[in-house]
Order: sequence, then C-alpha cells, then structure tokens
Amino acid sequence: MLSPILVGILILIAYVHTKQILKHKLVLYTIAWILVGIVVAFNDLPFLTPFIKGFVGFAFLYVVMIAGALNPKWKLTMRLKSVRTPYSILGFTILIAHPLSYAAEILSHSREVPWFGIGAFLVMIPLFITSYITIRKKMKPKTWVKLQKWAYLSYALVFVHLIVNASSVQNRIAAILLFIPYLSLKLFKEFKRLKTMKSV
Repeated sequence: MLSPILVGILILIAYVHTKQILKHKLVLYTIAWILVGIVVAFNDLPFLTPFIKGFVGFAFLYVVMIAGALNPKWKLTMRLKSVRTPYSILGFTILIAHPLSYAAEILSHSREVPWFGIGAFLVMIPLFITSYITIRKKMKPKTWVKLQKWAYLSYALVFVHLIVNASSVQNRIAAILLFIPYLSLKLFKEFKRLKTMKSV
C-alpha cells in the first residue's frame, strides 16, 4: 500500500541521520542499484511488492517534494533540503524497478499503457541524471535551476498516475492524503513569496 507512514519514516531518518546519509551516499546509491536488480529478478516475491509498485521510490521523491514546500526557516526543512540530492537519486533509482517490472505485460498488451506514469518517468530522467554532482558541475547554475523546475510537471503527472492507476481505493485515498498537504503548503509558500515581493 502507498503509505504515508513510510514517508514519515524517511523524513525521520533524514532528520536524525543527515550527516551519515551525505557521508555514505555513494554506498547508498550502489545498494539502490543492487536492490533494483533483485526486485526485477525476483518480482514474484510478495515482500518486494512495495518496490515493484513503486511505493518505496515514490516515498523518497515525496520527501524531496515536501522539503521544497515547508518553511525554509525550520530546522526540519534545512535538514531535509540537505539530503534532497541523495534522496532524489535514491528515489528515482529504486523507482526504475517499477516500470521494468511491468514492461513485459505492457509490451504484450496484457496491461494498459500507463501514459501518465510513463510521462512522469521520462520527465524525471534528465532531472535524475543532472542530480549527480559530477554532471551538475558541468552545467551553468541557471540552466540547472531551469531544468529542475520541470520537476513540478513530473509531480503533477505522478499524482494523476497514482489516482488513475491505483490498484485499490486505499491507495487512491493515500495518494490524495499525501498530495493535499504538499499542494496546500506549496501554494501558501508561493502566495507568501509573491506578497513579500509586492510589498518591497
């Protein structure tokens, strides 16, 4: 099940173990790729379902999303923002197991093509590649920032994908419960920013 609890656990880990995540990020990236291989190779194992359905990868990406919507002055926000890069890389890497697990069914036409999910995945690819610091350093800062703004499109597509392709009512409700606070906080933050700009 798409679980807000998993998101909460990842937020707690990011808050408590910020330094360890940053220090050992390369090890974590390697583990994530190994995990993808295991999930794809043994996708009939029930305990791998959260990875196959993309729930774990999405949970990482949701933390990245919500970090950009919270009050920047909060200690929690600062810690979450400091791990946004490793969390985004881990999230997308783990998420790769999701489309790979269903590729055969989609290609054989035994499963409907999840267009919104495919759209979100394609938008995420350049964001994922440029998240690696070695690639990012080769780009102009303004170009990188402009590219990262496409993340909002991927968020919207992911939300629609989760609603349209939810395997149960519970998953659909969980998706809504996760996105409502994100949208509310993000809109409030943008409204406050625009209001401050007008008053200057």
